Amino acid sequence: MPKTASAQPKKSFKGILVSREEFLKAKPLRNPSSTWEKDEKGLHVRVPRKQTLLFGLASKFLPLARENRVLLDEQGALVWSLCDGEHQIREIAKELRKKHNMRVSDAEAALDLYFVQLSKSGLVGFSLPEPARKRYHRRFDSAETRVTKA
Repeated sequence: MPKTASAQPKKSFKGILVSREEFLKAKPLRNPSSTWEKDEKGLHVRVPRKQTLLFGLASKFLPLARENRVLLDEQGALVWSLCDGEHQIREIAKELRKKHNMRVSDAEAALDLYFVQLSKSGLVGFSLPEPARKRYHRRFDSAETRVTKA
């Protein structure tokens, strides 16, 4: 029995559920404060950590890194180069298929996991398609209204 659009598995971006189709239409963006350089080992990406009060206090007593560092392999470097806010995840999956001889479905599944890791590390964010963006704003607009009324 074919799956309907409503029966598609859901993916969550910052608590907003998006369909598989919306996920594939999302456009990943590199963190604007990130820097990167390539050498023989791969692509080294750095993102400064948020300087919170707790981090500031702890760093006086512990040797804490002031930035997150990630080493990306060849596939990761390709994905990183396409995280420019112009390419949809679907297009990135097709590019992986071409360059690394993967099935599109395998590339999409790998990107799902990969973007979760990059997002948790603060390396990327996402521009969501319009329907998901409206749900996102509606959710936070209603949350602001509840906070304001309280």
